[in-house]
Amino acid sequence: MMLLTNYPIIMAITILCILLSCVTLWFICRHPIPYKRLYSIGLGIIIGLCSIFLFTTIKHLERQASLTPTPTFIAVHSIDDLELALAEAANQHQPVLLDVTADWCAPCIAYKKETFPAPKVAKQLNQYTLLQANVTANTPQDLALMQHLNVTGFPTLLFWDKKGEAVTQAEVIGFMDADEFSEHLRQQALHIQ
Repeated sequence: MMLLTNYPIIMAITILCILLSCVTLWFICRHPIPYKRLYSIGLGIIIGLCSIFLFTTIKHLERQASLTPTPTFIAVHSIDDLELALAEAANQHQPVLLDVTADWCAPCIAYKKETFPAPKVAKQLNQYTLLQANVTANTPQDLALMQHLNVTGFPTLLFWDKKGEAVTQAEVIGFMDADEFSEHLRQQALHIQ
């Protein structure tokens, strides 16, 4: 996990080392320096090692991303859809998370791309029936659903327990990064179960 959080720094340092090594190698080749051949070999090795490190890091991150399952949300378009989904989840004794989102909402997009797919969050979300109401179109059904849910801002995340009862203290309005949201889910687990 440390590698993933420091990835931009690792990438920048590796690229900087490669660039500095290339500039130094060019300088050595253009100017007479004692042990020129030895310097050239040493810098070539450094460039090679940095390149190998950079590409293995990228491959590792790609492999990790492919192993982490992205949570799948069920679309909800109306109050009837929501009530049906809540009833099904209650029958299966599963808590529910409803993401009320819009395509124009930058924090909503950040949840989708950063927070929900984060490994620790995705693992926690596996315990939930995941619903999503995309209200971008602002249709009468969207407006009725938002009014029914008392949505006052975006993104809004609403929770129901295993019995189908709303858990208002778990509600989230606004963005949380993966660490914050994971902690929120952990804290609310007692209320939601």
